[in-house]
Amino acid sequence: MPSTPEGGPDLPRIAVDRLIDRGHWSGYQKRVLAVCTAAVLLDGLDNQILGFAMPALMAEWHLPRESFVPVVVGGLLIMSLGSGLGGWLGDRAGRRPALISAVGVFGLTTAASVLADNLPMLAFCRFISTLALGAALPNATALVSEFSPASRRNLAVSLTMMSVVLGGLVGGALSAWLLPTYGWRMLFGSAGILTLVVTAAMMALLPESPRFLVHRPRRRRELDRMLRAAGFDLPPRYHLELPTALAVVGGGMSLFRPPLLIDTLALSAAFLFGLLGNYLVFNWGPTMLAAAGYDLAVSSLGLGAFNLGGIVGSLIGSLLMDRLGPRVPILVMAAAGTACALWAGQLLSGGLHPTALVVAGFAATGVFMSGLQVMLFSLAVSAFPASIRAQGIGVSLSIGRIGAVAASGMGAMIVAAGIGPFFVVVGFSCFAIGLAVLAVRAKAGR
Repeated sequence: MPSTPEGGPDLPRIAVDRLIDRGHWSGYQKRVLAVCTAAVLLDGLDNQILGFAMPALMAEWHLPRESFVPVVVGGLLIMSLGSGLGGWLGDRAGRRPALISAVGVFGLTTAASVLADNLPMLAFCRFISTLALGAALPNATALVSEFSPASRRNLAVSLTMMSVVLGGLVGGALSAWLLPTYGWRMLFGSAGILTLVVTAAMMALLPESPRFLVHRPRRRRELDRMLRAAGFDLPPRYHLELPTALAVVGGGMSLFRPPLLIDTLALSAAFLFGLLGNYLVFNWGPTMLAAAGYDLAVSSLGLGAFNLGGIVGSLIGSLLMDRLGPRVPILVMAAAGTACALWAGQLLSGGLHPTALVVAGFAATGVFMSGLQVMLFSLAVSAFPASIRAQGIGVSLSIGRIGAVAASGMGAMIVAAGIGPFFVVVGFSCFAIGLAVLAVRAKAGR
């Protein structure tokens, strides 16, 4: 069994951070990635499920679309609270219990939504669900990053966060299949049951983060078993070196004190503009195309192309980040995204255009705008020490969700201004992300 840090000086010295960073990417570690990715995919599905079900709810309950605005905006605000709370829980109780609890809660409340007979009952379920949805992402990000070797960390984090977009695509397909025949209750019930199945799988398969356990002397046996199960070659007895990373005094409050203050504020700003640009397209892109005279099919294709472009951009960005680190690829993508959004606005202004041009404009913009949002999680991972990593990601994401709320509130006004101004706002969001990232002083591996 491993020795305590006070063990004999003649024992081999093992540093968990270096062991993982320089090690291979084993099947055990990839299993952690797969389980967390499944959880985040369902996070993405549940996050958009109300939007898919809204037309059916409006018809059944005879409500105008405006009746749902408080539910949507309130949900975004509560999700912001959930991100901060989830990060705090993850750094104290562990990434594993915080993530499993969050996924279990939004699975239960999504399933319970089938019992709602009016909008207040549904809103109550959605508010609890969005609180848990916000708590899941910081812990999934921290857990995946802390299990991945340095050479594959950015790819692993990007694959996990990219599944938010995939969750939206799965939700769209599920809605198209279930809503016309079985109604909105079957959609909520199916999503809830599927989420609970994944929760059970997480309880059976998901271990705690080794970088969390290394700070818990009473759990050294658990850490040793997990490292051996992951395939690391360890001697029978060894001296465990504690991390020499940035010392954290004051817990989460240190995020708002030097030297982390600048990183926290800069990343919060980056997330804010990332969520502003993405939620503007998610919530208002189809409406904007419909207002310009395009039919429903073209509007749906435009949003689908944006999501698919984001997947491509995330994969390209993750490969570049694994070679160059997070900062340079994000800055390049931000500059290219600004130019691309302005080009798309110019291309699609001035009347109706062929469907292929609409799809191309949205897909190209998605490569950068949606891709940047995923890449920011990799930068956030490198910005904060492991002892407050989940809180750092959670707080930055929590503040950043103001951008999603702003997009929901300002969207109608921007749509009324036309396609050109719509894409100008998206381009400005990319540009602002680049400026914010310039201020981040974090170095990967800290």
